[in-house]
Amino acid sequence: MTAVIEIRELGEGPADRECVTALVAACAPGSLRRRFMMGGPAEPGEIFRRYQRFLLAGPPGGVALLATSGGIPVGLLNFVSEAPGEAELGILVADAWQRRGIASALSRWLWASGRWPAWTVRATVQAGNTGAEALLLRQGFRPVPAYERGERDFALVVPHWATMTSVMKEAADDEDATRADRAERRAAGADPGCRGDRHAGRGRARRGAAGVPAALLPGR
Repeated sequence: MTAVIEIRELGEGPADRECVTALVAACAPGSLRRRFMMGGPAEPGEIFRRYQRFLLAGPPGGVALLATSGGIPVGLLNFVSEAPGEAELGILVADAWQRRGIASALSRWLWASGRWPAWTVRATVQAGNTGAEALLLRQGFRPVPAYERGERDFALVVPHWATMTSVMKEAADDEDATRADRAERRAAGADPGCRGDRHAGRGRARRGAAGVPAALLPGR
């Protein structure tokens, strides 16, 4: 049976902080260590304390989107702006909900909002992370020179939603693997005007120049 996923914007209240804390706790220490590229222990409480400015980032410059299933937090998208017209994209998905279309659905909701046309958006993934790379390429991101060994940087100048839809459809049609196509179709209803969707994904991140994770993206 396919779970129904709801997506909403986070606020700054204690209830939303608890949701993000619960989501981080739903990721095993090993997963958090890989996603945040940490050499040492990755205890969920410490991860939240260390990165909460990024994980809870919202207006005016960006947005934090929470995906839930039956009231349980299962995924988080962060669109964080530190300069006018520029942002970094991050996605984190609970271990038990990875590879089920959540990352695609969260991204689709973000672009469908139509709030950031012409913005430059960047994301970083670990080299060899083919699933994350495929997710970005399906949305029109393109590789750019990376500044750290073992990582791949991507960038996108956000088009209008109609153009983004065409880009994502063409990329999905060109996929050799039908799994990516199925994930896209499950996420087809994910837009700001639709509360209930069916989908899923995966997440990880690194520390950016500003001292926050530059990207939390599906691992495979």
